[in-house]
Parts: sequence; structure tokens; C-alpha cells
Amino acid sequence: MSMPANALKDLMSAHPLFSLLDEDSARGLSAAARFVTLEAGNLLYRAGAEADGAFLIAAGKLELAPAENPEDTCTIISGELIGDEFLDGLNIRARTARAQTDCACWFFPASQLREAFLGNSRVWKARAVLLRSRELAERVRMSWLEKDEQVHFITRKHPIFLLLSLLLPLVSFGLLVAAAAVFWANRLDLAVPVIIAGFIFALLWLAWNNHNWANDYYIITNQRMVWVEKVSGFYESRQEAPLGMVVSVGVQSTQMGRILGYADVVVRTIIGNVRFSRVEDAEIIEHLVEVFWRRRQSEEAAFEEEKMRAVLRQKISGAGDTHQVQAKEDTSLPIESDLPLREKSFFAWMFGDFLKVRNEIGGVTTYRKHWFILLRKALLPLLVLAGAITLLAAVFTWNFTLLPYNISVFLGALLGVSALLWLIYNYVDWRNDIYRLTPDQVIDIDRKPLGRESKRSAPLDKILAVEYERRGIIPMLLNFGTVYIRVSTEVLTFDNVYQPSKVQEDIFRQMQAAAAASRERDIDEERERVARWFNVYHQQTQAQDPTKRLSPPPL
Repeated sequence: MSMPANALKDLMSAHPLFSLLDEDSARGLSAAARFVTLEAGNLLYRAGAEADGAFLIAAGKLELAPAENPEDTCTIISGELIGDEFLDGLNIRARTARAQTDCACWFFPASQLREAFLGNSRVWKARAVLLRSRELAERVRMSWLEKDEQVHFITRKHPIFLLLSLLLPLVSFGLLVAAAAVFWANRLDLAVPVIIAGFIFALLWLAWNNHNWANDYYIITNQRMVWVEKVSGFYESRQEAPLGMVVSVGVQSTQMGRILGYADVVVRTIIGNVRFSRVEDAEIIEHLVEVFWRRRQSEEAAFEEEKMRAVLRQKISGAGDTHQVQAKEDTSLPIESDLPLREKSFFAWMFGDFLKVRNEIGGVTTYRKHWFILLRKALLPLLVLAGAITLLAAVFTWNFTLLPYNISVFLGALLGVSALLWLIYNYVDWRNDIYRLTPDQVIDIDRKPLGRESKRSAPLDKILAVEYERRGIIPMLLNFGTVYIRVSTEVLTFDNVYQPSKVQEDIFRQMQAAAAASRERDIDEERERVARWFNVYHQQTQAQDPTKRLSPPPL
């Protein structure tokens, strides 16, 4: 495995720490660096070994395992720096590094790296921010991450806002104690219970505010930027935007923010602004966003370049015919109203997926509103039905004699049938509100029984952002909410779906798959176009001088 001469320079410029070095320091480190290759399964270094330098991963994947818990491993991808424990004063390796795939990395001696980093205050501050981020990422559970998705950075609002949120319950409890001392000084039987109740309430309030602050995160992964916001018991949302949609990054601050050390990092994307509100070290975070954004762009460019190299190598060498691009077949399933009636009986159609809120068939996922929405709609007809049954039971047992017998039976039967039909109508209405995710689009189907039908859809490659929120105590307890799918100037909503975070993950995963397939098609089309140019050039060269042969350029 070899690396181009300028590969190290590009790799360093795409790292949040090396990119902060001045030109002389970067040049000195480049001169001292040594290129190392490693086969899959081999050790790069072992925990407890001498920490004589750090490694900047150029290609491949490694796993790091702590010495005290070897099973607690994490995966490190290209572009990351590992083995820099000596910068914290450690003389031995804290973890074992093993190659998961064939790897290439650059080794920087400890003395040169320590001199370059310690002499630059911005580098040292950025490293402290990244270390705090790494510790926080290890504690936070993020089950919504994709398989190959890694967290580059995670932070919370400035701690001053935690302190401010704790002041109000503390002040309230202090005022309560003062009031008890003034008004109930001679009534301990009243003052003590009031103070105890106030203490318990203030303690719960403090815990609630602390939990709310601790569960608001700003996250940058290798694929997207995410803002997770939670208000315990009342609200939860996750807003995100693909990292490739970033247009610019800036910092906005106030006079109070400059005094206390917080500001807003505003990331402008194609679909609007993503704001990291009231964060500490805003300038460092701004730099991190820019670096990770550039890294994402360079990774995509490198992928396309490598694909083109392989295609040209194959075409020039004549190893095989180029693959013809084929139109993608429509794999989406027809909506239920499009299925022939003979395939399903009425009861199979009505109750085949009774109360199912998520159903996946053939790669197509269908969502319905949470069953609580059905229960809320059905509550009134159920009460009417229960009243009708009670009335009939009272009439048949001669416990109800206010009306003539026949009229009472007719009234009870009418109420019962009406309530039953009302109940069936509400069930069918709930069942007919369908949200569907196919391999190439999202679909919102709204059908009223015996009434109107509307259908809205959007291609996955036109989706700009996917957000969700859970608002209220019942949605938080039962875990349902609304998913917002932004397409250009319109917004499609999956209303009151169960596990909205899971629905968001499903959509994001399909978007990634659709984007990869689209990019592959674009590369195939470009390959065919370039291949035809080479064929024309080769034929023209042959026509002018049959002794000439087109030799493949170095790739």
C-alpha cells in the first residue's frame, strides 16, 4: 500500500488539530513522519507498551481496546489520531490497537508532536474540547447511529445554563423556608411538614432541570449534524442535516455571552440554519465543523476518483466490457386500494393487520398512527355502546320502565347499532391513514371511509431534512410523535407514529441507500462517457498509424 507525496499534507489539513498548526510546524512534522502499513488482524501497538509516538490513520479501520476491559472496543477510521497518550503525561499505551482491515498510517515521534502541539494554544484548547467530547460520547447511548457512522464531536450547552436552571428551585426553597420561619414560627406542626414538602419538591425540580440540561446534545458524525433536545416527560425531538449540505459556518455572540464564554455556532445548510445554541468554545466548534465538512467532501471526492480509476484501468486494459446502466425497477408495492379485491376477503382486509402500527413487507415499510389515537377516537362510541348495552339489559330485566318496552328496546338497539357503526368507521378511518417508506420514496396516504382520498409522495433524493418531536406527557410515556420530512418548500408529516426516532432512522437509512445507488449510477454513466471517449481516441489513433497502441496511463 503506497501513498502519494502530497497525501500526508492533505490528511493533516483534514484533521482538527493538525489543521491549526502554522506552516513551519506542519512542515517539520511532515518531515519527521514515517509511513507504516499494517495487515488486517495485526497489532499496531499493545496496551502497556512505551508511548513513543502517535499514529494518524490514512486508510483502513482499527479497533482500540482498553487495557482494563479488552471487550470494550471502539472502531477508529481514517483521518483519526490515536496513541497520543503521551500528550497527557502518560509514558505507556492505555489501549491496544489492532487492524480490522489492511491499514496505512503515519507515525509521528512523541518529541516532535509534543513540541508542535504544546507550543500552539489553539491546538491545545481544541484537543481539550475533543477529549471532553470523547468522554461524553462514551457515556451517551446513541442507538440511532448507523452501522458505519461514528461520532466526531458531541457537546452540550454551556454549564452556566445548568447553574441558572438550578437557581430558581433553590431560591424558591429558600423563600419557602423564610416564609415558614416568619408565619409559622410558633407552629412547628405546620412549618416542618411544609418545609419537608418544599424540600422534596425543590429536589425533584433540581433533578428535572439537571436531566433536561444533560439530555440536550449537539452532535457531528461522519455523515450528519444532529441536535437532540429533550424535556423530561413532555418533549423530545431530534433534528438533523446531512454533513454534505453545509454551505458555511459562523459564530454569533452577545455581550453577555462574551463575558460568560458562550456563543451560538450557526451552520448554514441548503435547507436553512442548524444552530448550536449557547455552547462553550464556540470558535473551536466552528473550526471542527469546517474540518469535518471538508473531510466529508474529500472522502466523497476520493471515493469517486478511486471508482473512476478502477473503471479506466479496466477499460484500457480490456479486462472486460463495461457495465451498461440499467433503469431502476420500481420496487414499491401498490397501496392497499390498488390490490385486486379477490386477493383479500373483507375480514382479511379489515383485520389482517389489526392494530399493527408498523409492518414491513418486501422492503416496503408501512406505518400507522399510534393505537392511542384510535382509542381516543373510539372512546365516545364505546361509551355510547356500553350505554346501549346497559339500557337493553335494564329493559330485558324490567329494571327500566320509564318508557314503553318496545320503544326502549328499539332505542337501545338503535343506539347500539349506531355506536357499533361509529366504532367501525373510526377504526377504518384510523387504519386508512398510511405512511409508507419504499426504497425510492416516502408516501402519505389519507383516506376517509366512503369519502375523499389524498396521496402525497416525495422521492428520497429530494428530501432535505428529517426531524421528529414528541410533545406532551402521554406521547412521551407511550413513545409516539410526529416526523417532519422537509422537501424543498413543503413538509410531509408522519403524524402520531409509534417510535418516531425509529421512523426517522428508517428514513435516513433509506436516504443513504438511495443516495449511494444514485451516486453509483452517476459514476457508471460518467464511466461510460469517458470510456467512449477513450474508444474514439483509440480508434482515431489506430486509423492514423496502425502501429501505435494506446497504453494505459499510470493510475
